[in-house]
Amino acid sequence: TVTEFQEIIRDSAKSIKIVEFSGPRSEAAVAYLVDGTKFAITGLIDSPSDPRSPLKLAAICRASKIPTKFLTLELAISSSGAKKKKSFANSRVQEAAAKEREKKARMEADEQQRLAEVFQQEEDEAAKRAAATAGGQ
Repeated sequence: TVTEFQEIIRDSAKSIKIVEFSGPRSEAAVAYLVDGTKFAITGLIDSPSDPRSPLKLAAICRASKIPTKFLTLELAISSSGAKKKKSFANSRVQEAAAKEREKKARMEADEQQRLAEVFQQEEDEAAKRAAATAGGQ
């Protein structure tokens, strides 16, 4: 029960490895001890004022530096955080992706060619200026 667990915490808090809460309202709790044994904590009542509340028990564990784990909450967080991957099952989607890659490659090649032409023009202008200053002296 909750009162027995509180006595264990008072007597030897270091012997408790972790406390896991499960269930829709975290009303089921299991304490794992350092030696590998585990036991269920019964008598939890979901109430904001009752000292047998799962959140009050978690607060007692936190004060005693005992790690806690809310399995239902972690499951909800992990399933909603899953990133969706693109599905290329449709052939039209695959063709569109291939065309986008080709378009990107063409644009990069065009940009390289444009930069080369600009560089060549700048060299030609510099050569003309050098010839004009050399011829004028």
